[in-house]
Amino acid sequence: MNRFLILCGLLALPALLLAEEENMVLIEGAFYIDRYEYPNQRGLLPKVDVTWRQAESLCAAEGKRLCTEQEWQKACTGPQNFKYSYGDQFESGRCNTPIEVDGAWQRGPGLAPSGDYERCTNSYGVHDMIGNAWEWTASWYSQPDLWRVVRGGSYFQSVNFARPDTRYGYHMGPEYRLDLVGFRCCRSLTQ
Repeated sequence: MNRFLILCGLLALPALLLAEEENMVLIEGAFYIDRYEYPNQRGLLPKVDVTWRQAESLCAAEGKRLCTEQEWQKACTGPQNFKYSYGDQFESGRCNTPIEVDGAWQRGPGLAPSGDYERCTNSYGVHDMIGNAWEWTASWYSQPDLWRVVRGGSYFQSVNFARPDTRYGYHMGPEYRLDLVGFRCCRSLTQ
C-alpha cells in the first residue's frame, strides 16, 4: 500500500509543480517571474507599503525571491526590447499611469487591482510592469549599500518614470516603506 501511495505522489508531482507556476511566466528559458504584482492574482490589489525586507521575506515564503533589476528589465521589455512593455510608443490610458487630458497630464485614478488594465501586458503575458506601483528589486542602487532599485513607475508620478529604462533608488532602512511601492517575485530555474 505504501509503495502505491508513493508512486501516486511521484506521478502527481509534475502536475503539482506546473500548477504552482501557473501564474508565473518563463522568460527566455532563464527564470520565472510572477504574471502579476504580488500577491500575483488577477483582480487583487498589489501589496504596497512594504519595506524591502518584508518584500524579500514574502517572496521567500513562497520559495521565490525578489527579481534582479536585469530580470525585471528583460521581463518588462519582452524579446523585442520595446521602449514600453507593450511597444515603442506611449499610449495614454493603456496602463495605470498619469493620463493626458486636454493636453495636460493628470494622475492616474489610484492603485488598481492587478490585471485591470488588460492591455498593459507584454508579449510574455506579464501584466502591469509599468504604472500602478513601483516594484522593489533585489539590486543595489548605489554605494554605500543603503538604497535598492525600484522599477516601473506608478499611477502617481510623471509618465517619464513609467518606462522600462527608468530606475529609481529607495532607502532600504528597516522601516522605510511607501504606498507607491510594491513588488513581484522571481524564481530561478534551479530553485
